[in-house]
Amino acid sequence: MKKITGTGKTGPIYQSDNQTIVNIVFKAGESLPIHSSPNCVVVVPVRGTIQFKGEDFDERIAPGSLVRIEPDEKHSLEALTDAELMVIKSELA
Repeated sequence: MKKITGTGKTGPIYQSDNQTIVNIVFKAGESLPIHSSPNCVVVVPVRGTIQFKGEDFDERIAPGSLVRIEPDEKHSLEALTDAELMVIKSELA
């Protein structure tokens, strides 16, 4: 077992052969344009509120909820408040 703690700043916090966990911090109003990942991605809000958009998805997420993104699925997001996310990228077997 290993405890992984957010850093309060943007950067990687864990790396293995098939998984990467990155902490991302946003100021209110900051955004990431449409992009995709070749991996399965799980986005877990640590604090704040994020507007998360995909082809058939447009939802606010906050601590207590998460988003799972399939490989190559296009998505974007905007921080509605100051926010911090843990982004978990995993290669599927």
